[in-house]
Order: sequence, then structure tokens, then C-alpha cells
Amino acid sequence: RDVALSVAALSFNLWFTKLSCKDFRLNQEISEQLLYMLSKSVTLEELVLENSGLKADFAQRMAQVLSNHPDSVLHTINLAGNQLEDRGIVAFSQHVKKSPKGLQSLSLARTMLTAKAGMSTLCKALADNKAIGSSLRHLDLSGNPGTLAGDDISNLQSLLHQCHSISHLSLASTDCPLDAVSTYPLSTSHSSSHTISHPSSAVQGATALAGSSSTWLTSPPLQLFGALVHGCHTSLVHLDLSKNVYSHKRVKTISPDIKEFFSQACALRHVSLAGTKLPADAVRSLLQGLSDNSHISDLHLDLSSCELRSAGAQVIQDLIPDASSISNLDLSDNGFDPDMVTLVLSIGRSKSIRHVSLGKNFNIKSKEGLLDILHRIVQLTQEDDCPLQSLSVAESRLKLGTNVLLSALGSNTSLIALDISGNAMGDTGAKMLAKALQINTKLRTVVWDRNNTTAHGLLEVAQALERNYTLKSMPLPMSDVAQAYRNNPEKTEEAVHKLQSCLTRNQLRRTLPAQTFRLQQGILTTSSEQMVNEICLSVQKHVDILSACPGREAEVDIICAEEAIRNANLSISILPLLYEAGSTPYQNGKLQHKLECLTEEASQTCGREIQAIMQAALDTAHSLCPAVVQKSGVRDQLVNAMSERIYLQDHLNLSVVLDQMITDVFSKLNEIKLSVTAAMADCIVDAVLGELTIAQCKLAESLPKQGFDLPALLPEPAEDDATMPARGRNPPDL
Repeated sequence: RDVALSVAALSFNLWFTKLSCKDFRLNQEISEQLLYMLSKSVTLEELVLENSGLKADFAQRMAQVLSNHPDSVLHTINLAGNQLEDRGIVAFSQHVKKSPKGLQSLSLARTMLTAKAGMSTLCKALADNKAIGSSLRHLDLSGNPGTLAGDDISNLQSLLHQCHSISHLSLASTDCPLDAVSTYPLSTSHSSSHTISHPSSAVQGATALAGSSSTWLTSPPLQLFGALVHGCHTSLVHLDLSKNVYSHKRVKTISPDIKEFFSQACALRHVSLAGTKLPADAVRSLLQGLSDNSHISDLHLDLSSCELRSAGAQVIQDLIPDASSISNLDLSDNGFDPDMVTLVLSIGRSKSIRHVSLGKNFNIKSKEGLLDILHRIVQLTQEDDCPLQSLSVAESRLKLGTNVLLSALGSNTSLIALDISGNAMGDTGAKMLAKALQINTKLRTVVWDRNNTTAHGLLEVAQALERNYTLKSMPLPMSDVAQAYRNNPEKTEEAVHKLQSCLTRNQLRRTLPAQTFRLQQGILTTSSEQMVNEICLSVQKHVDILSACPGREAEVDIICAEEAIRNANLSISILPLLYEAGSTPYQNGKLQHKLECLTEEASQTCGREIQAIMQAALDTAHSLCPAVVQKSGVRDQLVNAMSERIYLQDHLNLSVVLDQMITDVFSKLNEIKLSVTAAMADCIVDAVLGELTIAQCKLAESLPKQGFDLPALLPEPAEDDATMPARGRNPPDL
């Protein structure tokens, strides 16, 4: 009821613009309040009701409510994970078709659609709404098996052909055939035209104006990628076509649309074809397109579980070195086993790939063959100009072969992330990992679950982490921990506690641990405090002797000496508190926020500066030798050469450098704080020693007058001058 009341309050609230509910079942009362809120709100822009137990009736009523509310500003709708079925989707499609403002984001993943009644109706409604063509940026129809299984997906292709703004498209697990060919009518206008970026898209400019005289033409046959070329190749950033099929028929030829799309894409950052059985020639077209593309960089390409085998491996070996736009490549589970040596060598020739996943490709019967592959991987990561930063060999059952990789980690200076999970390396592998972690200072992330590690192996790694201050992330190996806990709960619990505490320490650490926190035990045990105590005892002995003498000649000196002793004891007693305050790590959330904003701005400025440097170099080359630069392909060669050199200069790690700057600032502030504390402690000790020395001198002058022998009463020196503490300590020297 509280949730229902909160939702009802949003009906007239002018502040909140988004309502999000995920994995929480909404009862009838809350659903009613949601519908009422949608009928009244003039500020709600985003609605997320993911996996909330909604049915078709809710979608029908929601469509009706929104259709009757012209002042609604809702542009983002996520109803994923609800059983809306065709009834709900058809009703919702009628609203979408007539929505005057269109939508920016729509997610209907896992909503139990069928092919004709649900998916086809939805795509047609989206395509018929002219506003959608320029407003829709995010479309997720994934997880609806069979909805795009037919050869006729013309409504979807029509939608993609017209949408020029889509940046995120997910059609995963819809059984969409990537080679399906469709033709559909396009309205052409005689009164205006667009500038066309590609000759084959001449029909595109004819759909610009509604209301002009128009005719209906039939488009040339297009595949899915052809529709993307004509529609959103300039805007698409994320494309997920995983767990589909390339074709429902026997493939004879590969459409040129694949190469054309990947050569013309301007903004792509993520492409997933995982779990889609691809012919080798389709992979060839994809990589050739990427090799010809100079617009994109830092692309994540997922080709895992595509059944590429030897034919696909040969294609990748030939083309991957030239596909400089790829920075993250997933080739897991492709049956590359006999081709891994040459495949690793080809990846080594790439100067752009920083993250590679090779798991489930090591089913090698020959032990020598497996070791050869692993040594090739080690050699790849140890090259001086190696751009590789992340390696995954997960779920490969390497067993003791994992030790080949782990033994090389100690001297590795390139990898910052390693995934060796699912390799059954046992406690022997855990011991090798522990040794590597004690030496390696480059790794930031290690994943190592499902390795048959016992409590003993877990504890060895945990103890190694006590000496490692650079590893930031090591997800708890839950499978191994669960099994180890059954056999040895106490040791497992100890290992888990150490693992978590060490990682927490590393994540929060702002200074070098071995140097900056030694002040706390430093001065307290130095000869400075010992000297104060020795002089206090000597002065007290003088006071006791003179106090027993008759007469009042030394009374003033005795009072001053007793006060000096009290001040000295008080000062020494508060020094531990002072040291403790000084050794506490410096923290300031406001300063950290400002520094993070500064690093973000600096990162952007550096990026612009690099572009300016490249442009200036091109301009200089053009002015000095225009005849050469103007030749076909020379300019592109110059750009590629400069880009490769920038990779060698490791400019892509600028963010790491800037992040380190924040750590350095806080480290310096800690040093300053400790220096200030040390200086204050030194001054206090000096003042106490000075006051005691003056008191002792005055008392010493009074002793001969009372008939006492002075040398017999002086204390023996506590230590040599050579062991006297130096003043003006610097924390790193302590």
C-alpha cells in the first residue's frame, strides 16, 4: 500500500521525471495507481517496469490511457520481462503508431510475442509513425524466440531503413535470419531531395516531406544489414544480433551489404554476433568492412560460439591485423583448437587489440601442442610494444597448463586483467598465482573461480595478497569457496576474510603503506623521549636533594623545576594522540570530486589536443609536399601511421595517468599532514628539553652552595650523539 500511495503522489508531482521498478511484482492496487499516474502526469519522461509481473491487460489499458493524454511527455518505455503477449503488444502498437512525439527508447524484450500478430504489428506501427524515424534511439526486442524466424521481415527492415537516429539495437534471441531479403514500398516525394552518402541509397531522400505529391516505388531487395546501411549507419553504437541464425537456407553467396555496413558505420562501439553460426565468408565481409573503416575505433567485437572452426580461423588470421578499429575481441568457443598457434600469432600482429578472450579453444590432445600454444600467448604478452591489457582463457580446462601463464606474470608489464576461471588448476595453480601476485604490480583484476581450489590454496592466495598493494578486483571464487567450506570451514573463512580485507585496503589506499604510516610508532620509541625521561629523573633527583636542605635560597628554582617536570610529562603523554592523528589517511570528499571533474576535463582536452596535433602534422605535410599528399590513399596512410604511433605512445592510458594523479595528490597531502605532525612533535620535544635543561642548570648552581659534589649527581648520557634523533623528519624517511 505504501508503494501504491507513493506512485499516486507522482500523478501531480512536478519534480520527478523517471519511475523505475525492476524485479518487483506489482499487485493490482499498484497497477491501478500506475495507470492513474500515467493519465495525469505532465513531467514523467521515463517509465521502467521490468520483470514486474504485468499482463496483457495492463498493456492494453496503458495504451488507452496514453492515447487519451496528449500532454504526456513520456519518451522512454521499458516493459521487458512481462508476459504482455500479442494482445498487449497489438494494443500498445496502436498507441505507438499515433503518438505525435514518437519515442526515444523502447524495450519489449522477453514479452512472449509471436511472429505475425505481435512483432510484425509492432514494427509496422513504429515504421508508420514518421516521428519515430528521427526520435527513436534505443530499441530492444531481444529474448522473443521465433518472432523474426520467417524469411519475410519486411516490417522490421522498413523500420530500420527509416530510422536514422537509432544508437542501440538488440535483436538477440529472435531467430532473425541475417540474410533474409525483403522488398517493401517506399513513398518518394517530387518536391525535395536529400544529400545521399551512398549511391545505392538514392531512394532514401525521396521520403522527406509529407503532404507533397508522391508516388510509390518498390525498393531494391535488402538484407538486414542493407536496411542498416540505408537507415542508421551513422548513429548506431550498440548492435546485438547474438543467438540468431545467419540463414534458414543453404548459403551460396554473401550479401555485399555486410561489408558495406561495417565499412560505413560511423559510431559503432559494440557488435555481438555471439551464438550465431556464421559462414567464414560472412566473417570475411565483416572484417574487410572494418579494415576499410577509418571512422570508428575502440570496437568490442563478440564472435564467441559462432562455430567458425578452421575456415573462420584462417579468415581471422588473414584480416585481423588490418582491422585497427577492434580493441576488444571475443573468440571463445569456436573450435579453433588446431589453429590456435597461428591465430595467436596473428592477434600479436594487431596494434589495436587490448582485450582478447580465447577460452574453450584448447581441446588439444597433445601435451606438447598445448604447451606450445600457451608459450605463444606468454610471448605475445611479453613483447615490448604489446598493446594487450586483458586476457581471458576461461573455461578451457587447462589444468596444470595454467601454470605456464601464471609463471610469466611476475615479469609481465602489460596485462592489467586476467581471467583464468574454469581451468581446474587446483592448489598447485593457486600456489603459482600466489607467487605471481607477490611480485606483479601491474595486474588490477584477476578472476579465478571453478579451479578446484581447496581451503589451503585459497589461504595461500590470500596471504600473497597481504604483500600486494596494486590488485583492485578479485571476485570471490564462490564455487571453490563453497566446496572448500564444506571440508574446512575455519581455514576457508580465514582465507575469505583476508582476501576481502586486502582488496578493500587496496581499493581505499591513497598512500604507500610501508612508509607513510610508520610515524605512529616512530618518535615514541626514539631516543628523544628517552632523553626527556632521563633528564626528568635527573632534575627530580636535584629537587629531592635541595628540598631536604634547610633554608629557602633555592625555593624558586625548585618550583620552576617541578613545573618543568609536569609540563614534560604532560607533553610526552599527549604525543601518541598527536601521532595517531597525523598518521590517519587524509580524506576529503569535496576535494576528490573536484579532482575527478578536473581529470575528466583534462582527458577530454588531451583527446582534442591529440587530434589537433595530428591535423597540424597533416596540414604541414600538405603544405610542404602537396603533390604527394594529394595522391590517392596517401592521406589515409598518413593518418593510420600516426594512429599506430599514438598507440605505441600509450595515449589510450591517459585516463590511468590522470587517475593516478588523484592518488598522487592525496599521497602528497598525507605526506604534508605527517610532516606537519612530525614538525610539531619535534618542537614540543625541543621545548620540553629546553625547559628541563634550564631548570637543571639553575638547580646545579645551587648544589655546591649546599655542599654537594655536582659530578656525582649528573646522569650518565643515555646514548651517543650518533644515535640522537634528527630534527625535521620527513615521513618517507621514517
